[in-house]
Order: sequence, then C-alpha cells, then structure tokens
Amino acid sequence: LKLEVGFDRSITIRESITDVQFTLLITVGLVILVIFVFLRNASATIIPSLAVPLSLIGTFGAMYLLDYNVDTLTLMAMTLSVGFVVDDAIVMLENIVRHLEMGKPRMQAAIDGAREIGFTILSMTVSLVSVFIPVLFLGGIVGRLLKEFSVTIAVAVLISGLISLTLTPMLCSRFLKAPH
Repeated sequence: LKLEVGFDRSITIRESITDVQFTLLITVGLVILVIFVFLRNASATIIPSLAVPLSLIGTFGAMYLLDYNVDTLTLMAMTLSVGFVVDDAIVMLENIVRHLEMGKPRMQAAIDGAREIGFTILSMTVSLVSVFIPVLFLGGIVGRLLKEFSVTIAVAVLISGLISLTLTPMLCSRFLKAPH
C-alpha cells in the first residue's frame, strides 16, 4: 500500500529564490496599485512609489557591505519590508498635500510639511527598527538564522526613513500639483 501525500516534488534552492523574487515583484506592484487607488493621482502615486525600489536597492547595497547572502530569508525580509518602507513616504506626502490644499506654493508646502512631520517620521523609523533589535540578541541556531533577516528589515526601514525625510519632500516640491 502506497500513500501519496502530494509533496512528491522537491523544490530546489534556485526555484525557492525565484519564487521569493516573484513574490517581491508582486508585492511592490500591489503596493503601488493600492497607493494609486487611494490617491487617484499619478504624480502623487509615483513619489511614494519611488521610496520602495530605492530603499530595496539601498538595502541590497548594505547587505553587500555586510557580506550577507541573498537567500530565502533575506529576500523574505525584503518582501516584508515593502509595506514598512512606503509608510513614511505616504505620511510625508499627505502632510505636504495638506499644505498645498491650504494654498501654499509647492516649495513652501514641501518645506513646511517636512518640517512639521519630520520628527514623526524619525520616531516611526526608530520605533520600527527597535522592534527588530531584540532578534539580534537571540542565541543559538535561531539567533544565527534570524540575524540577517532582522538586520535586512532594519536597514530597509532606516533607508526608507532617510528617503522620506529628504527625497520625498524634494520630489513633492517639484512635481506635485495643487488639488482643485
């Protein structure tokens, strides 16, 4: 008597990494689509959407400098961090749009909005990073396994915070249009 479970196909490491990469691309696409659905403005969608690939590219650079491998766990960390990295940029964008709606010129709205919400972005970034710091102090096999995972997410969030404090207001000052 032979029992078939349905798991007769073993998946290779390359196939697993390809699946995670595909999931990462789907995640980025869905995040951009959700931003567009809620903002209904192409330029307002592009600005926070740029934070995602720039944060991920910066995170890959940091992983290279830290001599981390691109494996299933680090790619999963990148996939999970997509939702984290776009939040800061959206908060900054919404505050700048609020200043635009008050009738301020684009440059002044970007300066006032960034000045007003900068500390909030900083505190959001630090609090998100602090969630993953205890994982660094785990011991044993689990600690070694999850170290790269937690550092990858923390670096992505830090880079996202930097982008939200610098690039997002600059792009808003150049490309956002006052709502009618």
